[in-house]
Amino acid sequence: MAIQKISFQRETLGEAAYRHLFEGFLNKELRPGTRLLMDELAEQMGISRTPVREALQRLEREGVIEAHGRRGYVVCETDPTELDQRYQAREAIEGYSVEKATALGGGTVARIRARYDALLQQPQTTPEEVFRVNREFHRMIIEEIGNDHLIEAFDMLWNRVLTADIWAAMLDSNDVVGDFDRAHRDLIAAIESGDPDRARETAILHIHDGRVLHEH
Repeated sequence: MAIQKISFQRETLGEAAYRHLFEGFLNKELRPGTRLLMDELAEQMGISRTPVREALQRLEREGVIEAHGRRGYVVCETDPTELDQRYQAREAIEGYSVEKATALGGGTVARIRARYDALLQQPQTTPEEVFRVNREFHRMIIEEIGNDHLIEAFDMLWNRVLTADIWAAMLDSNDVVGDFDRAHRDLIAAIESGDPDRARETAILHIHDGRVLHEH
């Protein structure tokens, strides 16, 4: 696996190291079971061990990797039971958040719609772009209800599916951006309907559909 050297710009070296590893998961360069050695990664990236350690420790906290030997980690594998539990947790967090946002109505719903329309214009030509656009859509709803604890839980759940192949598989479509719209337009319509119960049910159905993608 070839990892590019990192150039220090505005982001810290720890953030840059995290981003490079993040991209490796989404591009299937770092697959479940892959060993990650701190010294080796530091040499490949052209930086010291300290920022690499920061990035690896962050990924460990997020449940993407786990410690394996001295200064080493391994990319976690996810079994179907654990995957089911993650999606059940998403139903609880996102179902509530969508229900709450719909009940708030007015400016909250208008902002969600505006941000959704902006996401439709975002590029989706790499697994990383597909992942980020999808995550941003779901995350923005929680942001709109202003609960930092739910956002933290959301981030942990979503980052734990970094190594899933579904983001790369979505690129097999001839119209990835169109697929994003088709997958989410019912949820947007439910939020705009002003019916919190309908919105929550639609959100849960959408999450169920996402779980099925892992089986293909």
